[in-house]
Order: sequence, then structure tokens, then C-alpha cells
Amino acid sequence: MAGLIGIVQEGGRAVPDRLLQRMRKRQVHHGTEGGVTRQGDITLAWSGRRDDTAWADDGLEVVIDGWTAFRDHHDTEPLGEAARVARAWRRWGIDLVRYVEGEFVVVILERAEGVVHVLRDAAGTRPLYWARAPGRVAFCSDIAPLLELSWVSRELARDHLSEYLAFRCVHAPRTLLRDVQQLPPGHRLRATTEGARVVRWHTPTYAAPGTAIPREQDVVPELTAAVERAVRRRLVGDRPVGVYLSGGVGSTSLVAAARSAARTLKTFTVAFAEEPFPESPFAGRVAQILGMEHHVVTVGSKEVAERFDDAIACLGHPIGNVATVLQLELAKAAALQVDTVLTGDGTDQLFGGGMLTRPAAMIRRSQAFHRLPSAVRAPITRALATFDRGHTVRTTPEEWPLAEGLGGVHLFDTRQRRTLLLDESLVRPSVRREVLEPFYKSVDTDILNSVLHAFFMSSLVADTLPRVESTAAAAGLSAGFPLLDREVQRLAQVLPGGFKVGGVGRADLPTRWLLRAALQGAVPSALVNRPDRGLPRPLDDWLTGAGRLFLEDRFTLLRRDPLELFHTTALEGLKRGLGRTPGATQRLWSLLILDGWIRAIGAT
Repeated sequence: MAGLIGIVQEGGRAVPDRLLQRMRKRQVHHGTEGGVTRQGDITLAWSGRRDDTAWADDGLEVVIDGWTAFRDHHDTEPLGEAARVARAWRRWGIDLVRYVEGEFVVVILERAEGVVHVLRDAAGTRPLYWARAPGRVAFCSDIAPLLELSWVSRELARDHLSEYLAFRCVHAPRTLLRDVQQLPPGHRLRATTEGARVVRWHTPTYAAPGTAIPREQDVVPELTAAVERAVRRRLVGDRPVGVYLSGGVGSTSLVAAARSAARTLKTFTVAFAEEPFPESPFAGRVAQILGMEHHVVTVGSKEVAERFDDAIACLGHPIGNVATVLQLELAKAAALQVDTVLTGDGTDQLFGGGMLTRPAAMIRRSQAFHRLPSAVRAPITRALATFDRGHTVRTTPEEWPLAEGLGGVHLFDTRQRRTLLLDESLVRPSVRREVLEPFYKSVDTDILNSVLHAFFMSSLVADTLPRVESTAAAAGLSAGFPLLDREVQRLAQVLPGGFKVGGVGRADLPTRWLLRAALQGAVPSALVNRPDRGLPRPLDDWLTGAGRLFLEDRFTLLRRDPLELFHTTALEGLKRGLGRTPGATQRLWSLLILDGWIRAIGAT
């Protein structure tokens, strides 16, 4: 874990020390150790808690946030992370992206050429924000340091507001600030005084349409071994490592893999004090069976209220997820005992979670309808045209997922955004299609894998990963994602979608059945096959009960609406709907997060 800062500005103008100090102070949660390099027009700065974050000689400077490994390349001497990247660059140059594995943002300065290359890993497990102006480029691990630069505006990107409202997040390359962009996963940034260029270096390979269904007895052992290798890759050395253990199939698979590597890890589960049906006992049982040292972190009403602003600050860019505060408290507790924590995120998006149960059935229905002779379909189509939802059957199977906007969270629909927003031009009725269509078009695969890829890029890459990574970084932890290991990803993505998702060809199988099958014999079936609810979600009852004073304080700020974005009557309607209208709590919470972020950064 490291905090990265880079500034390129023409004319050899030195970045003032005071400015650089202010920028670094905004990333102090990454650690106080680090360094600064000035090379002509280029300034690099970094902070971190490890001594292998940076490496330099007369020709190269390398700084890394995260860790890397390289296929087909074995060092004969122990090397630090940055030194390993430098050696790979010397061997392959920019082609190193063909061989690199890991979770990282890598910065490479070619001194003689005056060029900075910034590489972000294929899954986007580490963040990178950047901005440009004539003769200037800057990038950082967080947004806040960029706002110390006089040429980076704090103006809200109002045309992206509807995207946040529709998904509760904004997807790379966009942010909610006019002058700030995100470097997308699997992309690299090339920066000089002449400008910046972003190039894609990774495109996932999914099963081609029509790929034959493999044999379960071949896939499950291969998956088990791949997960074990992915966990081992993150257990290098004697650094204390923990696991966020929900008791669900994803995190349980990590703990089982650690046991196979003869490692006893500390496991951590968060529980909300007012949760009526807590998940923590299931996680504790899994840890006990697999011989891990388990810890339950209990969060109460007081902590949720007091840590709300801290959660917004650590996110840097708003994500309207209700679990952020609990995640931050979990990370802080884990950081007292370990310096790296592994998570099971990616399970649903790679192996087919419950979010596909209904879509799989609808796709099957659409396939059956379009196999009928046209003479039979025509009168049915005319009849269905009179029903609001008739198009769900009339639409072809290939078009149906995108037409339905599948991928990511559904928060405010078009009607709700129109009711909420003062400026009608910001509603963007087609925003879901505009955001999701590039994800669908970027892969050539079967229908269900296309849907899984859309969820991967939205609910995972743009929502879950930045939340987990930012809360971990704020606590001084490095987050690891073994199920997003390139080997595990490749194995999962080349499987036909119908093989992974119960309901299309395998209706007898539960969701994520491959991981469940891999755990058979390691954990009792009752624990493996139970529903997984993940982090506790306390808001529905809490905001109208023990948290009502917190709600009144934050809602008063929201109603003041300093940027004049929302209809007051719509805000009041959301508040009245708490505990009564489905989704009202999630929608209101996302607005409280957005309002808190606007105030924290001074957006205009």
C-alpha cells in the first residue's frame, strides 16, 4: 500500500515544497515514510509503510502501490516490488503488461526521455485519479491531493450526476469532478509535457459463444488448485495476514486455501449491534472448523454516527453503499493485528451470484419465445404490446440484458431522477444504457457471461473494490483479492455462462455452485449452501430508531442543498418513505453520502 503523486509541467518549473507537502498530507493514511524525486519537468512523490515501494538508478525510477509477479521470469536473487518491475521493464519495456500479474498501480519514469508511464492492474484493485491542463498532467492515488493544484477545479461534473444516482457510483474514466478522471482498470497512462494519452492494455477473454460445456470433475479440482495458488501468492514472507470472513462461499474458500497451505490466519467479521439476525456466528463456526483465529468486530449506533464523515473522507469519491462505515470499522480493528487483509470479493461476478436468478429465467423465456415460428410470434407480440412489461419477452435474448440495464445497482430510475432533480437536462433517461453498453460490446461471449462482465465492471470494479481498498488504506492495511487473481479470473471467464449459473441448462444447481463444490468436504454442507448476505445492512430500522438524531442532523444539511440540485419535496418524500417504501433507505443514504462529499471537498 502506497500513496502516489506525480506532476508533469513544462518549462522545468519546480513544484513548490509547500504545495507538495500539502498534497502528501492529504494521503498521510498511506504512511509517513516515502520520498520525492525531481527530474526536469517531472516530480514524483510517494508515501508508504514498506521499504520496497520505490527503486531508482540513473535511467529509471519505479514506484509501486501494491505487488506484482511476472510469468515466465524467475529472479535468481530476492528483489523488492519496485526493483522487480524495473528489471521487467528493462527486459520487455511496455510489453511487460503481457507478463505482469498482481494488484497494483505502477509508475515508471524514463529519465532520459522525460516520460512517465502509469499502469493500473487488470481488475482495478488500486485507484488512480488524474487531471490535465495545457502543459500539465498530474496523478494521485486519491482525489484530495489533486485539489491542492490551482489548475484543478472543484466544479461538480453535473452531467455525471445522473450516473451516480442510477448506480450509486460513477465508472471510470469519469468522476463527479469536471477536471478529474479515473484511469480505468487494465489501462496505462503515458504523460509528458506535451500531454497525456490513455491506452488499454488488457481485455478479458471470455468463453466464445457456443463453447462446449466442460465436465464438472475436470473444472472443480482445477479451480480448487487455482484458488490455493492465488492465496499462497499473497502469503509471501512473514507479514501478518488476515481475512475478512463473512461465512459466505467466497471468503470461506480463502480460509480453506490458507489451511491447505498450513497457515493459520486471523479472521475478522463485522457485526452490527442492532442486527436482529447476525451473520457473525456462521463466520465464527467456519473459522473454528478450519482452525483460524477468529475476531468479531461489533459496531453500534454511536460508531455509525461518529464515523460517517470519516467514511466519506476515506472514499475520496462518493459511493452510496450503506456498508462503508461498517467496513471502515472492520478495517481499523483488523489493522491492530495484521498489515494485509484478504477478501472474497468477485465471487458473484465471476461465478454467477443470486443477482442472475431472475435474468437467467427471463433469458430462457425469451429464447423459448423466439424459437416459435414467426406466424405464431406475431399475434403474441401484438398482444404483449399492450402490457408495460411485454417488451421483456418480445426483446431478443441477445438484446434483453442491455435493454433491461443489467449490471450494477439499480438505485434511482428515470422517473425518480426526474422527480428529484431540479434541472431536467440532468435526468439522462438513457444513462444506464450509455454506461453499460461499452461493457457489453467489449467482450465476445454468451449472454450470461456478458451480463456477468457488466456486473464485474459496475458493481465490483466501480463500487465494491474502491470501497474495500479505500477503507483498508485509511486504516493502514493493504487489501488483497485472491479471487481476482489473473489465473482464477481466466479460469472462471472461459467457462460458458450456462455452466456457471443455475437456471440455464443447470437449473438444479445453486448460484456460485462451482465454489461450493470446491468446498465440499472442507466445511459442512449446511454452512456451504446457506444464503450469503455479506456485510450487515442495519439502516432500514436504524435510521427510524436509534439513528433518528443522526438522520435529522444529516437530512437538515441535505435539504440546504448548497449546489441547488434537488427538489425539496422529493427529499421529504424519501424521508417519509423510510421503512415503508422499498429502496427508500438506500436512495436517501446515497444522497447523504453525496451531500457529505460535496461539503467535504468544497465542490462548486
